[in-house]
Amino acid sequence: MASTLINKTMCIEKVLFDLPGKITLKMEDGRMIISPLKYFPDLQKLSVDKRKKHTIVDDRTILFTYSDAVYHLEDFIGLEANWRKR
Repeated sequence: MASTLINKTMCIEKVLFDLPGKITLKMEDGRMIISPLKYFPDLQKLSVDKRKKHTIVDDRTILFTYSDAVYHLEDFIGLEANWRKR
């Protein structure tokens, strides 16, 4: 059975780098999504201070000041192909 993002209203409230080697997305509904930075090499190369310079766009997209990469909520939950279909 294919996984889909059922709750289309999931919104990123905050991006944290409190855990070594991890990125944490705090969602508006209280859930936390924690992913290893090894899956995001552009972010892994940045210092913690540079990682903290970001903007959340449209509640589901993260732009980092010091990276050209664009990250979507689906990237952090293993559904990176889904955002391209929207």
